Amino acid sequence: SYSMPLTPSGEIVRVLKDGYWDITAVVRMPDGSQRVRKQSKPLNADQIWGLESLRREITYLKNQPDTPARVFPPLLDAWDQPKADGSPHVGYEIPFLAHHRDMGSLASEKIPKQSEVDEFQSRLADALLHHVHIPAKAPSPLSVHLIEAVTDALTGLGHDPLFAQLLEADQITLNGKPMCGPRAAWEKITTDSGLLNSLDEVPAVQLHGDFFLENILWTDASPSDGTPRLVLIDPVSVAGVIAGPAVFDLVKYESYAKGELPALRSEWVNVSGFNPDTPGADYQYTINWDEVGLRSYRQRNWCSILQQKFVDYHGPINRQHYQLIDGYFSVAMALNTSGKQRQARLLKAVVEFNEALNHPSSISS
Repeated sequence: SYSMPLTPSGEIVRVLKDGYWDITAVVRMPDGSQRVRKQSKPLNADQIWGLESLRREITYLKNQPDTPARVFPPLLDAWDQPKADGSPHVGYEIPFLAHHRDMGSLASEKIPKQSEVDEFQSRLADALLHHVHIPAKAPSPLSVHLIEAVTDALTGLGHDPLFAQLLEADQITLNGKPMCGPRAAWEKITTDSGLLNSLDEVPAVQLHGDFFLENILWTDASPSDGTPRLVLIDPVSVAGVIAGPAVFDLVKYESYAKGELPALRSEWVNVSGFNPDTPGADYQYTINWDEVGLRSYRQRNWCSILQQKFVDYHGPINRQHYQLIDGYFSVAMALNTSGKQRQARLLKAVVEFNEALNHPSSISS
């Protein structure tokens, strides 16, 4: 619990993000200063897990060491108390960094020079590897969470008649290649490969958990108040993964920084084969790389420097672990999206699970 005000003071200046279960806004305090406030929205019964996500985020920020090298913003206020009507109200406030923008927005607005992208990656690698990825004990093995999440996602997707044929197929053809269907591939992963056991044998570190460009603030110039040029925000994945194999964060970062996640979100993808009236149809999943919104990711390399520093620090990337986690992200989000995005995410999960079964165990960058 937090000894903070029941009703935070301040006036909303502008909304930064109107999320599914929380809202983030810039607020002006009575003394004229500004803060960023993230707080819960009124929730339906099936959204109560959103409160737990905010609580985990608050705890994570409270536990960060308050040093000059701190890469997360300090927690100014936090509250977890019911409103007058008894409904839950959880939230927190951090400083408003007027000269910082999230790198996802910056990358979508312009194409920076490769030298600027390289500097960004170098600073990001230092923040991630030396200030986030400290040794930590995972509350439970990551495999336990993955099994539960993927099983629940495949079950939930099975309620959509559009996916019944794909989910039940032992073999499919995707982009011209024969592959195991999603359930068949997942059953092989959980019963035959030993892959999940090897994932749990990797030393655990503290994770950011939701590590992609929109959760990384950046400014081109060094702030006069001493604030770092790079600041990390919104830690802890929705699923609550706070410690585990370091590759968890790398997968999340590269899914966005290589352009695939922005393409999926905006449905800049081509998918076909989801036709209940055509049994045995071939499936297709490709990205429309000519979309203007993907230019920055197509024309600049946002990953190579970070990945090399990751390998130098953590050792070779286990490619099977990478693809397993990527498939988990894909199928879990397929359950929580709709339309063409849902179809594309499920097909991407099929690719990743099949690659995890067939790929050599580890490679360097």
